Amino acid sequence: MKRIPVFVLALLYSFCVFGQSQPNPLLPATWNIKSEELLGFVTELASDKYEGRLTGSIGYQKSAKWMAAKMEEWGILAALPEKSWFQEFKQPYVTVLPGCSLTLHLTVGSKDTIGIPYHYFDEYMPGSTSGSGEITAEVVFVGYGISAPELGYDDYSGVNVKGKIVLMKPEAPLTPAAGVEKFSPWQPYSLHQYKMLNAIKHGALGVLYHYGPLANTNNDYHRELLVTMVGGRVVEDLFKGTGKIYGDIVTKIGKDLKPQSFSTGKTVTMKNLTEYHPDGVGMNVIGLIPGSDPVLKNEVIIIGGHLDHCGMDWDICPGANDNASGISVIMGVAKAIATSGIQFKRSIMFMGIGAEEQGLIGSKVYVANPVFPAKQTIGVLNLDCVGIGPNLHAGGGVNYPDLYKAIDQSNNNYVHRNLTSYFNSNLGRPRSDAAIFMQAGMPTLSFSSSGGSGAYHTPDDIPSTIWPETLEDLATILTLSLAELALVSGK
Repeated sequence: MKRIPVFVLALLYSFCVFGQSQPNPLLPATWNIKSEELLGFVTELASDKYEGRLTGSIGYQKSAKWMAAKMEEWGILAALPEKSWFQEFKQPYVTVLPGCSLTLHLTVGSKDTIGIPYHYFDEYMPGSTSGSGEITAEVVFVGYGISAPELGYDDYSGVNVKGKIVLMKPEAPLTPAAGVEKFSPWQPYSLHQYKMLNAIKHGALGVLYHYGPLANTNNDYHRELLVTMVGGRVVEDLFKGTGKIYGDIVTKIGKDLKPQSFSTGKTVTMKNLTEYHPDGVGMNVIGLIPGSDPVLKNEVIIIGGHLDHCGMDWDICPGANDNASGISVIMGVAKAIATSGIQFKRSIMFMGIGAEEQGLIGSKVYVANPVFPAKQTIGVLNLDCVGIGPNLHAGGGVNYPDLYKAIDQSNNNYVHRNLTSYFNSNLGRPRSDAAIFMQAGMPTLSFSSSGGSGAYHTPDDIPSTIWPETLEDLATILTLSLAELALVSGK
């Protein structure tokens, strides 16, 4: 009996295991996706030369030009009229300068006071859109900072905050878990922009926002309002000696839907040094591989993620995971298929989206002025924070099972990552470009990773926290999925 060569046995085994009659035609293209190169893309985008990629800034514009140049190098076409890579829009921005501080003043004895300075950036971070100046004032806790008369709820009722500093929480007393009917009336009050305007309306001079502490550019600039993000130690110190426990107060608000506002009797000095730039210019970077089919080329698969991060919040916030990791994977897919020589019936578009961190502005600009109409968009694969940990998630897979099926099969057949999916209700405060695409009627999967340890919206979001193999595997999965989603010519 003739002996069967080992490689033939291996091939037969793979067909049995994967249940395939033939291998994915894009498999050879994935062999050029290298973890070292993808990590190099992350390292480039997280470097100081781009100053944290805050949309509107020169640093962001440089990063957009770099991304466009790489895609052009690989033979990808500019997608916008007159062969432009950039979908521009106005985007004001704020730079936070060194020299900010946050100090609690405590009385010792009958007259003397001591100042307790807090530590940047693990105990506080200056507000990324704060006004500039210094104030010393009493702190008043105002719950969620919401005034909603139609809901019979007002955190400012019974307290005077004029000329004072308010301490508040993000979000709302009810969460999306309460269901559409109960949560929807609270949703507009969960926006950061609303909360700051409401504080100004009630005469507050400053806001201590119990959020992080982290850099948060998703807000509006108000020259007259100082904003600082604070962590647990600051909140604990402000509640100390009041006879109240912060966690109990928050639980009670959520249970009874009744405010629990009060003056802490504590005095704080906030000092924030910022520069406002009203004439900033942002852009989406959009590249295209046109489809080969005369009809199907008018349909598109979009692979996108936000290019921006939080810029200069005293120190540079590099944004390695958020979201240089997503852009790195997009570029890995783009290079693999653009240099493969393989044609697709449908068009494939690659997007580096601007101003996600400033309120999902870039995605809103795109859906208002799309290259392909929503009804001709077969799917959007949105990548955000995909570089830390071994586990992958695809939000919206239950919403769009046909779109998710191609992803799931590519992973099961070739990569074998722990890939999970879930239903995206899209109820809460919109926090991802995926929410905007979904609202516009575009089937959207939102990819992320988990299981590792890293930083979020601080100067510690650096390339050394990235898992390069996760980037490579996700890029491989997405590339292979294009055989079904974009339809390789001949299929």
